[in-house]
Amino acid sequence: MMSRFLRPLVLSIGLALPMGHVAAADARPLAAEEAASLDKAASSYLRAVERGDAERIVAALPPRILTVFGAAAGIEAGKLNKTLVEQTAQLMKATSFRNVAASGEVPDAGDATLDDGTEVVWAILKTSFVTETDGKATQNWQPLLSLHEGGQWYFLRVEGPQSKKLAAIAYPFLTEINFPSAASSPVK
Repeated sequence: MMSRFLRPLVLSIGLALPMGHVAAADARPLAAEEAASLDKAASSYLRAVERGDAERIVAALPPRILTVFGAAAGIEAGKLNKTLVEQTAQLMKATSFRNVAASGEVPDAGDATLDDGTEVVWAILKTSFVTETDGKATQNWQPLLSLHEGGQWYFLRVEGPQSKKLAAIAYPFLTEINFPSAASSPVK
């Protein structure tokens, strides 16, 4: 049985992918090198989702998020990572993903400085994908939070107030961000 603390994280790992924008007052274009590195990292992440590669999906989670969830669940980091990989793999076995893609447009970005002085660049990617579970296919459009911290891009699905609140423990600036709603429709 999945821990009540781990369930929101496992579900946010990538079992749905994104769409979004930055508040106009805070928006800025990504620099060319930022856009190129985001494109490369997001492409790798989305391929991992399409292949059901639980290890790479979990590896793309921001370490600060893992720290928050580990503390909330009372699990040390190494065990948390192993548990998340196992649970993500189980979830990925039940659902296949195809046509996983990010929008071709370069998203606007935002900048934030955390209390410890860490600089974070963030953007919300527009993604779409088709899931199939028990023979039923669904087209999905969902926002994917992209965070550049410590020289690396990380990815997190933030859907709904609960996951946003938990993510904001690690990244307080997220409380001010309006995430676009996800959408889905059956594939005929």
